[in-house]
Amino acid sequence: MKLPESMKGACTIYISGPISKRSQMQTQKHFGEARKALEEQGYDVVDPTKLGFENAGVAEWDKFMREGIKLLMDCDAIYMLKGWEDSRGATIESDLAWELGMPIVYEGKGSLVKQKEILNG
Repeated sequence: MKLPESMKGACTIYISGPISKRSQMQTQKHFGEARKALEEQGYDVVDPTKLGFENAGVAEWDKFMREGIKLLMDCDAIYMLKGWEDSRGATIESDLAWELGMPIVYEGKGSLVKQKEILNG
């Protein structure tokens, strides 16, 4: 994965993707590979799986989301892993990033989407 040159100004990227519907091993592998690739490009990466909630039950989902959203708010962009559309939490994070005009990068597409620029033409 290579991020666009226009991302050079955004240095901290939050990784978002499916967590609770995957095994802990699958989740750690997917997020870990993305984290490593982004770090190799020189970006600071925020990985919410490091919060330790990978196998959180329904009762802890809201706590995990609150902590993840706090981390997202300190980031410059969001990186959406494949399968994010099927994740309630990742969808919320994507929607929030969209509404705030944060740059969004989708795994496998290598494209940057600055949501507010699209809406405002």
